[in-house]
This record gives sequence, structure tokens and C-alpha cells, in this order.
Amino acid sequence: MSVIGVDVGGTKIAAGRLGPDLVPPQPTVIPTPDGGMAIIDAIAGLVADLSADSPDPVHAVGVGLPATIDAVTGRVAHSVHTGMDDFDAAGALGAVAGLPVFLDNDANLAALAEHRLGAGRGHDNVVLLTLGTGIGGGLIIEGEVFRGGRGHGAELGHISVDGNGPPCQGGCPNRGCIETMCSGTALGREFRAFADANPDTTLGRLHAEGAVDSRSGLALAKDGDPEALAIVTTAGEWLGVAVTSLANTFDPDIILVGGGLSAAGELLLGPARDIYQQRALPPTRRAPLQLAALGPDAGMVGAALMAHEGLGA
Repeated sequence: MSVIGVDVGGTKIAAGRLGPDLVPPQPTVIPTPDGGMAIIDAIAGLVADLSADSPDPVHAVGVGLPATIDAVTGRVAHSVHTGMDDFDAAGALGAVAGLPVFLDNDANLAALAEHRLGAGRGHDNVVLLTLGTGIGGGLIIEGEVFRGGRGHGAELGHISVDGNGPPCQGGCPNRGCIETMCSGTALGREFRAFADANPDTTLGRLHAEGAVDSRSGLALAKDGDPEALAIVTTAGEWLGVAVTSLANTFDPDIILVGGGLSAAGELLLGPARDIYQQRALPPTRRAPLQLAALGPDAGMVGAALMAHEGLGA
């Protein structure tokens, strides 16, 4: 039984076909268009392309969105990046594609993928943080995705680690959320602030050329630039504060970090692990903190697994 998994991001849509062997596919990637129905039409085109010329028919589509999904109505409640507010995305795509559609938050699906096929395999209780432009999160509790009472749970990027910290982004009314302290957006902000105040440094000179963002700052940190490295270390320590709270709250078997920013590796995870081991309650600091295994494909693979399991396969 074949299904298609689709991961919708702010800038790109990745889709792949998952067969009965559950081997993660190579994704087909297209730019994310503007507007809810434009995204639906783009996904329908991908589904048609991936369904063509195969003796094994596609039976369902799973879609992950950077959104909160209302578990009662099945509608997209809110999505910063797609314009899908109070929108029946599953119904709209099902009508166009002519297939059953399963829908969930993208970070939930990344957690599902890591639990079933990735670094969380063999563990019943998994915490996943996805670090990118923002920060998402997913929870596996006793082998199942935790979604909360109405499907809005596990917004782990909005754990506040500094009650008087910077205002959060993306419409969140809180302050000092881990998303504001350790995301790609946060790193870019801190790199630029330092560069503005210190124009004679490497970061300052790079900023004068208009080239300072999270990627360029991380590249400097990897090359050993002390100022850039200090900023990344501080972000990692904030990550460790959040991980401490997650460990104390959920007592997981393993804590995983994925998303594009996880490419920083131990530059972020090392300081985070130090803080976590210092501050977590002794019984809960046993869970290893490590990188997720499926990389940027986790959301797509999780969407396909959701569809596969949704059909009872």
C-alpha cells in the first residue's frame, strides 16, 4: 500500500511516496506559493506526479503544516506562514486530489517519524525540538503523538525561559520564549546586534557588507571566531534551560534536536547539554540529548507514516 507524505514549509514543499517497505523516499521539492488554495493546488500537482506511472496505486495523502490543527473540527486553526486560518485544508485537498487526506502539525509529524524510523526508535517517550527560523516541538507519550485537548498542544518553542526577555515572534504574546532565544531568527538578531556595536570585528565587517544572518554567523562560529562562537554558546545555554524544563515535565526516554539549525551540532548541543545536566532534577537528567536522525525529511516521512497508519496499515 503506497501513500504520499507532504511537508509544507514557509519557503518550500517537500513530497515523497512511501511504499509498503516503509523506506523513506527521496523528496520532490517545489517553492511554497502564497495563499491557502495556491498551496492546495501545488500539493495536488505533486500528488498527481507522484501517483503517475505506477502499478501500485496511492491510497492516501498525509500533510504536515506549520500550523495548529483543531482536533475537533479537523480545520487549520492558525498558521503564520501559509495564510490558512480557520481553513479546511484536508477537505479542500481531498476534493482536488480525490484521495483520503490526513493532516497534522509538521513538528508532530517529525516526532512521529523519529519515533518510528529515526533516533527515537525503541523509545516510548520522546521529546523533539525542531530548530529553524522558529522552533517547533513534538511529543511522543507512551508510543503515541501527544496533541492536547484540541490539537494545539506541544508548542514547545513557546516555553518561556526568560520572563523579561525579548517579545516573541509570529503573533505569540509571550516574552522570552525559547523561539526568541535560540532560533535562527534569534541568532541572526544577536549576530547583527553585536556587529552594530562592534564594527571592527569580523562580524562587524561582515555586517557592513550586508551579509550577517544566522547562517553566516554560524559559519564564523564553526571556523572558531570567538565572538560568533560566544553568541552561539549563549543560544545553546538557553536551549539547555528549555530542555531542563522539558525533562522535568515529561521524564522522556530521549530528547532530540532536529531542524535546519541542528546542523550547528555540538556548538549548540554541547552548551545545552551542560546546562541540562547541571539543572535538571537528578531522576530526569538520564535522558540523552542528541541530534535527530532524519534531518529535513522528517516532516515528510512523518506525514506519510500518518497516512499509512491512518489507513490501518
